[in-house]
Amino acid sequence: MLSRVLAYSVPAAWLLPVNAALAQEAASVDAQALLTLGINLGIIAFAIGTAIACMRATKRAHAQEAKAASEAERYALSESTLETVLAAEPQALLTLTEGGEPELLVSNLPLRFGVPREPERLLTFSSWLDEASCMELISAMQALAEHGEAFNLMLRTQRERYVEVDGRTAGRSLVVKVRNIAGQRLELAELSVKHKELEGQVAALRTLLDEAKRNEHARAEIKASIETHFRSFDRLATAFAVFDSTQRLAHYNQAYVDLWQLDPEWLDTHPRDGEILDRLRQARRLEERAEYRVWKQSWLSAYGTGKQIEDRWYLPDGRSLHVIADADADGGVTYLYENVTEQIALESRYNALIQVQRETLDTLREGVAVFAPDGRLRLYNSAFARIWELNPRLLDAEPHVEDVISWCRALYDAPEEWERTKAAVTAIVSERRPYDSQFDRSDGAVLACAALPLPDGGTLLTYSDITDTTRAERALIEKNEALEAADRIKSEFVSHVSYELRTPLNSMLGFAQMLAEPAFGPLGAKQREYVDDILSSGTTLRAIVDDILDLATMDAGIFELKLEPVHVREAIEQARLGVEDRLKQNDVRLEIDIAPGVDEVVADARRLTQILYNLLSNAIGFSAPGEAIRLACEREGPMIAFTVADKGVGIPEDFQEAVFDRFESRTQGSRHRGAGLGLSIVKSLAELHGGTVSLDSTPGEGTRVKVLLPLKQGTQQPDVEAMPYRANRAG
Repeated sequence: MLSRVLAYSVPAAWLLPVNAALAQEAASVDAQALLTLGINLGIIAFAIGTAIACMRATKRAHAQEAKAASEAERYALSESTLETVLAAEPQALLTLTEGGEPELLVSNLPLRFGVPREPERLLTFSSWLDEASCMELISAMQALAEHGEAFNLMLRTQRERYVEVDGRTAGRSLVVKVRNIAGQRLELAELSVKHKELEGQVAALRTLLDEAKRNEHARAEIKASIETHFRSFDRLATAFAVFDSTQRLAHYNQAYVDLWQLDPEWLDTHPRDGEILDRLRQARRLEERAEYRVWKQSWLSAYGTGKQIEDRWYLPDGRSLHVIADADADGGVTYLYENVTEQIALESRYNALIQVQRETLDTLREGVAVFAPDGRLRLYNSAFARIWELNPRLLDAEPHVEDVISWCRALYDAPEEWERTKAAVTAIVSERRPYDSQFDRSDGAVLACAALPLPDGGTLLTYSDITDTTRAERALIEKNEALEAADRIKSEFVSHVSYELRTPLNSMLGFAQMLAEPAFGPLGAKQREYVDDILSSGTTLRAIVDDILDLATMDAGIFELKLEPVHVREAIEQARLGVEDRLKQNDVRLEIDIAPGVDEVVADARRLTQILYNLLSNAIGFSAPGEAIRLACEREGPMIAFTVADKGVGIPEDFQEAVFDRFESRTQGSRHRGAGLGLSIVKSLAELHGGTVSLDSTPGEGTRVKVLLPLKQGTQQPDVEAMPYRANRAG
């Protein structure tokens, strides 16, 4: 009504907002009501559905319960039926699960059968079956358990009742059924057992027959083997004799006959052991003994004891026997006689040798130690203990090499040296190597060590105290170094002085030659004589200076040869021209003899001329006025020989070896004055060419010097590496 009134009294334009608000409020109220109604309807529907489901579940449960009750009644009826069926027959039914647990299903056999009703006892077959049946059932059960092989056996109990045992598999279980036997089956079982017994008896008889044959065959083989052995024993060098239990000789070999020199025919009569000993004593083949009967009885007492007697017999003829009496189980005795005479002699010699070795080692100044393959000290001498200041008692205990090294470290602690020593002693035999070393100890001593592997796998170590030797060696080295330094200074001085002399000498000779030339004006006789003396003395002095320079060059190791083909006649002519003035001054003639076929020689032309010049100068100096010297040249195989001979005063024998030494010069009553370098230069140059120099001189008759040079270099070469100079080929 209110709405209507308002509708009529209020203009439409004014009512529009009011109607909209009312419509919105009405819509909101309707939505809430609908939501509430929907929820209520859902709850009612869920309740109805749940009730229906509960009614259906209750109905199904009642049906299943009724079915289970029916099945339980049926199973109970079946179980009763099965128990009735199982109980209807006297038997014992047992199952074994996979785990080995027994379960006895039924056991209603009468006790008179002797079959236990407990499952554990039932499985202990030996407690109710006889031995044969027990073994048979155990074998069948093993086959059933391992391979699933079913079995049916008729067995006899310990109460002499027969039962039938069946075994088979059922799933993963084993089923064993034991039941009694009656009627025809019982008779069959008894017959079967008797049949088996008879078969066993037949098999035993067959075995006995076979055993008898085998025994007979074995006896024949043993007899043949014994005969073979005795034939083999006859070939043995060791004497043996076998006595039976009655102490009679049963067997012997030829060595026994040879040893005691007994009659084989008498031995074949099988004499007693005591009789043989008596005969040997009468023949004086046994050692004389004061208590012979006691000694004899001690050997005869071995019979029947099963023991062994061992002793050494020393025979009157010097032989020694190692005797063994071995009692056997049959009451007899076997004698073995081993001739150990040579062995004793070897032992004696060996012991003597060891003693000699010990005494020899103890007299050595070098310390000696021998280590076995296992590294233990086997032998040493007193010097070894003295050098290392070790207690002999410690060394006598055969210590290991590591212990010995630890003791020696007190005087010389060098890990590398001792590791080498240890490796030399303990390394594998194939890897052992000998070595030498030298070291200074902390106490100032100098030792030389040597390690040597031995054929038996051992190692020999030696230590030598070389302190004095080393000191002397070091002193000699220092002295030698000082001498070498002095020699170098001398060589340098000589070289320097020689070069300093050569310059003014060349000037002097040059001016003398200028004065001698007619172009500078004539000279008087006296002036000419002075100029000639200057030229002669200057030339001689220059030759000496050249020789000194050559020696200095050789000592310095820089001397070289210019090897080339040289005409022999030209070299001889150059040497002749060099000594021509001296020949005239000394009124000495020179005779030259060159053999046919001598043409060229491979040499240094200048040095070859120098060799000949020095030889001729030396010969001129020792020749008297009016005498002649001879220069001969000839071939001697692959060599060429230059020989210079004079008829001067000669050289004493005690001085001949020194004539080739430097600065060795003696006048020997002649007018010769020299520096003593001529022959030394000749020898050095000849050896540098690969040749040799020899001298033959007789006092009062003259001297003959011979130089041999190879025609071609390489025919005979010197040890140039050992020389302080070298030769080079020209070209």
